[in-house]
Amino acid sequence: MKHGRSYGLCKKIVAVGKMGKEQMLEKFDVLVLSGGLTEDDYTELVAEINKN
Repeated sequence: MKHGRSYGLCKKIVAVGKMGKEQMLEKFDVLVLSGGLTEDDYTELVAEINKN
C-alpha cells in the first residue's frame, strides 16, 4: 500500500513524541476529513500512538 506525504509526516510526529496524544489525534482527524490521510493510514497511526 502506498502512503501519501501526510502519512510520512504524521509518522515522524508520532516517532518524535513531543506532542500529546490528544493533540496528535485532533490534527490527524483534520487530515482525514480534508483527504490528507486515508482511514487505513489513520488506523495505523492511532495504533502507533497507542503503543507509545
